[in-house]
Amino acid sequence: MKILIVAGPFISLREPYNGGTEVFITEHANELVRMGHTVDVIAKDADEKNLFQVIEFHESPFSMKDESYRACPEWLGQQHYQTLQYGMFDVSSYDVIHYNSFIPEIYAVGALLKTPGVLTLHLPPIEKFVLMYKFFIKHATVYPVGVSGRMSRQWQPLLGRDVETVLNGISVQNWKLQAQTPDGYLLWCGRITKEKNVEAAIELANHLKQPLKIVGSIFDEEYFRNNVQPYLNDQIVYISHVNQQQLNELAAGASAYLATSTWEEPFGLVIVEMLACGLPVVGFNTAIPPELRDEHVAIAVDSHRWQDLIKPLDTAKQSSPEACRNFSASFDMKKTTAAYIRIYDRIAEKVSLL
Repeated sequence: MKILIVAGPFISLREPYNGGTEVFITEHANELVRMGHTVDVIAKDADEKNLFQVIEFHESPFSMKDESYRACPEWLGQQHYQTLQYGMFDVSSYDVIHYNSFIPEIYAVGALLKTPGVLTLHLPPIEKFVLMYKFFIKHATVYPVGVSGRMSRQWQPLLGRDVETVLNGISVQNWKLQAQTPDGYLLWCGRITKEKNVEAAIELANHLKQPLKIVGSIFDEEYFRNNVQPYLNDQIVYISHVNQQQLNELAAGASAYLATSTWEEPFGLVIVEMLACGLPVVGFNTAIPPELRDEHVAIAVDSHRWQDLIKPLDTAKQSSPEACRNFSASFDMKKTTAAYIRIYDRIAEKVSLL
C-alpha cells in the first residue's frame, strides 16, 4: 500500500521528541516501511535515519503577520500558510491517509478529500477537538481509533459511533535492557506542567531521602519556577529534554520510574519504554492506563497521594529487569502496526466497492 501519514507541516519528528504522538508517528511509519509499504509523512522534518519520506510545506518568503483584519503574529500566520498548502497537495496516489494531527485547518481541508482515512485519537476529549473531529468524521470517509481502551470509551459517545482500540507500541529492540540498580535514584520524565505533577515525585523522593532525576522540557515556566526550581539541589536534579538513547542510559542508574500525572494519560509510551529498559514503574491510575498495569512491574494506585506510592515502590523494586522487559514486549510496535494495516486494508477495500 501507499500510505500518507499526517503529523503537521510545522511538527518536527527529530529527537528529542516533543511528545508521545511524535514517537508513535515515527516508529509506526518506519515499521510500515519495514513491512513493505510506501510511506510519506507530512511534517517539518525528521532524523535522517528514518526510512520514510518527509513531505515538507515551506513557509512563505513574505510576511504573514496581520495587525489589522485578523490579527496574528508572524509564526501563527506562517503556520496557517503552511497548513493550507495541504489543500493543494495531490493525495490521489495514496490508498489511505492516516491523521495524527491537532491542527484544525488540516481537518477542514481533509474533509474535502476522497481518499479514505484513519484518525488516531491521541488525546482525551476537549471541546475544541470534539467539534473538530465530529466535523471531520461527518464529511470524510474516516475511521476513528483510540490509543487505549479508556480513550475509545471516552470518545465513542461524543463521536456517535464505534471507536476501535489499537494500543500504542514501541520498537522494543531500540531500548537496551539494563542491569538492576536497587539502590539507584528515582526517575521521572515528561513535560513540566501542572497536570504532569512532578511535585508528587519530589515529595516522595524527599520523604524517602532518595535521589530523583527529573527529565523533560519546560512547557509551563511559572509552574517550574514555583513548584520545581525551589526544590532542586544535589539530590533532586533537573535534566533538560533528552533523546531516547540518553533516556535509556539514565534508566541504567535508576531503581524505579515514577508516573505521577493527575490527568488521564491517553497511553503513556514512556512507561513502556522504561519497562523495556528493565525499570519497574509505580504511579497513579490516571498516569498508568489499565492495559499498562501489572501487579509486579507496573503498579498503579487509585489515588493522587504520593504517600500511597511508598508501599508499591517497595514491591516494584523486587521485580527483575527481565520481568519488566517481558511485560513491555506486549506493546511491540510490530503488533501496533499490524493492527493498523488490517484497518487500512479494510477501509481501502470498502471504498473500492463503492
